[in-house]
Amino acid sequence: MKSLPDLTVVKPCKRALLISLCVLLPFNLQAQESDLNLDQESLLLASLGDLQQNQMNGAMTKLRALIKEQPDFKLAQLIYADLMAAQVGTISAIGNNGQTDPKALQGLISEARARMSVDRYKPQPGTIPGSLLQMSPDQKHVIVVDTGLSRLYLFENHDGVPQLIRDYYVSYGRGGVDKRARGDLKTPLGVYFTTGRLTDEQLPPRYGSGALPINYPNAWDQRLGHTGSGIWVHGSPKDTFSRPPQASEGCLSLSNNHFTELDSIVDLAETPVLIGTSFEWLDQASWKQKQKAFAQVVDGWRKDWESRNTDIYLSHYSKQFNNGDVGFKGFAEHKRRVNSSKSFINVDIENLSIYQHPDNPDMFIATFTQNYKSDNYSNRSVKRQYWINEEGRWHIAYEGEPQKGKP
Repeated sequence: MKSLPDLTVVKPCKRALLISLCVLLPFNLQAQESDLNLDQESLLLASLGDLQQNQMNGAMTKLRALIKEQPDFKLAQLIYADLMAAQVGTISAIGNNGQTDPKALQGLISEARARMSVDRYKPQPGTIPGSLLQMSPDQKHVIVVDTGLSRLYLFENHDGVPQLIRDYYVSYGRGGVDKRARGDLKTPLGVYFTTGRLTDEQLPPRYGSGALPINYPNAWDQRLGHTGSGIWVHGSPKDTFSRPPQASEGCLSLSNNHFTELDSIVDLAETPVLIGTSFEWLDQASWKQKQKAFAQVVDGWRKDWESRNTDIYLSHYSKQFNNGDVGFKGFAEHKRRVNSSKSFINVDIENLSIYQHPDNPDMFIATFTQNYKSDNYSNRSVKRQYWINEEGRWHIAYEGEPQKGKP
């Protein structure tokens, strides 16, 4: 991703600093008379579009409406104050008109950069993140979080094809990303699932209008020895509209109105949450080709299990395999013993979902309902597999049955 310009230093000007920013940033926001009916972020961006077109009165009108509607929108307050100051004097940097705390000011500058980037890095219509490979029929939505852009994207399942229906500004851990230890204040990267809901009555005010916990640490995190808990998607403190990009203790924080909207749409449990630092967006033809290739990997494992050729079946498993109870050797011995007693094995897969790790393309996670039947045993269960790429071939490093509300 290309870096954005440094907003902390610009040339002095008699008008508002944000005019200079709009010239520097290669985006083009067209302001309309109807813009006063937009949501808060769109109204802020429309005011910047006015500034880009040198329409000071339009920008001031929109910002006044915005802070009247949302007086705790600190970034909007700062821009409005700078515009007011610019009418009577010269300002040389964001926030020079007041006594804003330097640390808080830097956070607001970072928020401005993130919000301005939404137009420049907006995905092309109809494109799909390459990590979002296959939604199961019972998964209505998927949450995709790009921490590099401080953006949360919400996809809806349209006959198996993910369609983008919402996107929101989001804040993440002030320690950064790639959480590994309790207290590191980082946001985890990977594939997770919501496990329920916490209401605002159950939470301290800093979590805002509610929370959707996710299953960190998941089975793979635990295998790697990652510690910590309590990673949620939640709102903002009651006295704050939004937060700087890195402001939480590791959670994903939206404005309360956006969290309330998100919460009203997604399922409380088992909604996938993909968290990464950047995403490759594919056109539908490329996405379908990639989806087919990964689905064939899982189906090859299924067919080789049905063949009762245990050596071929076990070739799908990594020598690093461990399900939390046994490693590859113990697992292989068990499967050889069980399979040798069967005269036939049938395995059907339903509700298959496949998600590639956003920041580790050498891993993908498959979850499905498994219908197993043999001459002396039958079973229906939910299975989750973590596949890793070893020397150009996919192998299963973990498989187990996920428990509701747990990793």
